[in-house]
Amino acid sequence: MSRYRCGFCAYIRSRIYLITWISLVIYLFYKSFTFYLNGRQFFYLREMLGLGLCVSRGTATVLNLCCALILLPLCKKINHLLYKVMSKLWPGLFFFWLENAKTCHMTVAITLLLFAVVHSISHFINLFNFSRNYDEMRSEINMASYKNESPFYLLMSVAGVTGLSMLFIIISMGATSSRVVRRRIYNAFWYTHQLYLPFMALLMIHPLSGVLKEEVLTSPSDVIANNTIIQDSEVHKFVAIKSTTWLWMAFPLICFFIDMLWRICTRNLSNVQIVNVNHMVGRTISLTLYPQEKLLCHSGQYVLIQCRDISLVEWHPFTVVQIPTRENSELVVWIKVKGDWTEALERTLKEKGAHNLNVLVDGPFCSPLQAARSPETTLCVAAGVGITPFVALLDDMCRNPKSSLPGRIHLIWIVRTEKELSWIAELASNVIRRLRNANKPDRLHLEFYVTRNNDVPKVNHVVIMNETGKVMNLLDDERTTLLTPQLKRNKALAADDDDFDIAKKYPLVGCRVRRGRPHWDKVFGYWVHLYPGQHLNLYCCGPKKLVKLLRSKCKYMTRNTKTSFAFIHEAFS
Repeated sequence: MSRYRCGFCAYIRSRIYLITWISLVIYLFYKSFTFYLNGRQFFYLREMLGLGLCVSRGTATVLNLCCALILLPLCKKINHLLYKVMSKLWPGLFFFWLENAKTCHMTVAITLLLFAVVHSISHFINLFNFSRNYDEMRSEINMASYKNESPFYLLMSVAGVTGLSMLFIIISMGATSSRVVRRRIYNAFWYTHQLYLPFMALLMIHPLSGVLKEEVLTSPSDVIANNTIIQDSEVHKFVAIKSTTWLWMAFPLICFFIDMLWRICTRNLSNVQIVNVNHMVGRTISLTLYPQEKLLCHSGQYVLIQCRDISLVEWHPFTVVQIPTRENSELVVWIKVKGDWTEALERTLKEKGAHNLNVLVDGPFCSPLQAARSPETTLCVAAGVGITPFVALLDDMCRNPKSSLPGRIHLIWIVRTEKELSWIAELASNVIRRLRNANKPDRLHLEFYVTRNNDVPKVNHVVIMNETGKVMNLLDDERTTLLTPQLKRNKALAADDDDFDIAKKYPLVGCRVRRGRPHWDKVFGYWVHLYPGQHLNLYCCGPKKLVKLLRSKCKYMTRNTKTSFAFIHEAFS
């Protein structure tokens, strides 16, 4: 019984923020619903519209909250400013916000979509009731001009047109935000999300038409009892319900527009020179950029890149692989060709050439993985192009092998083919040599996993070191010919020079390559054995399945061992 109780408590802790959000939404909806259900100033309007009035007003309050919160994660410059302040005062809280900013945005967006649909349905019912329950005695409260007026004509009002337009925008945003559409037709996702500006304008105009009216209560003799009202001889006066949307939207909109103007003013508006283009293995492009103004960048941060030859409005995020230094102002980004914009970039580079493209850079911006260089022990897991946030970390370690932070890095990189290891093979080899020369070889622990079995070379190699200290690569078949003439062995080696093998060119990397996928129970068990009772941060950048798996492993190990794991990840997809 205690085991189930502990499991339930762990589940509640893992969902505490989602539960808090759902509770807040339910509370706001219930408070507004009961206010319009029991408020005597809405008696005649409620008699006409029924529960449709209460549902529409309750959902409107939730929609105001969602529209206010959905903009805050998008304020990149303000978040960057908060990073400079909070990273020194309370770094854990700020990086928690950075990691969950995307999740927060998606949670609020889903809530916005659901309540927008319910809000629209309730107003469609209200239009029908306005037409059917026309009040001839109190004409001020009516939206229709006469009884049984077509609801379609009522829908053509300012409130109806703006409401339909906002509903169409929200549904199009939600439809194009699905993972399938983002991966295949990213431009559809991008352009529909640019409709947020007209959406915000429509949101401010929508409640100003004054369709819903409340009674002005001037006499205390108006009493409600058993859904009946005792009226005096005075004429009832009705006014439009005051809109509170601007109260909800004032602060978020101010923050958003200040952030947008800040980014426009500080953006590198001069063209960035493309110094070098390297088409790497796995259909990945390495761009070396030289901005006119030097960028102050740290490892793990990302920049937004715009190519005017492709689109004048699209900005896409890419992690900085090589950060600018005092000696070299160039920055390097790796772009995986996957999607319509990256395919257009690849095609444009081949057609026009690198030096003829108009490229702009905005940033850099902080990310959750930026904290990977701070702790004494850093655990890093990457898959495919997700290695980019950690390349700058390796480069910093290569330039400063005697630095104290991070004290030790465990880096696991999972790739499909062995050729992809060539992306960082030279850098990894240099780091290992520099650390050995600095007498700190334990600062870096590398593991590479190649998942595609059909790319395994037919001839395996054994890495050994001869008596002079020189690294040699011996073939398995060569073990039987060690006593044969040197010429025969040279012929055997030359016959396989065309087959790619990472161990031939980079033996320090080749000896760290494993086939298949990591056995995560053994990996975590090794970390728990190595760091008992410590708090470890696991930084991950990879596909959604890997993120979900590692997050569950961190939670499980934290509950069942004395070593606690904090999971931090980043993804732009």
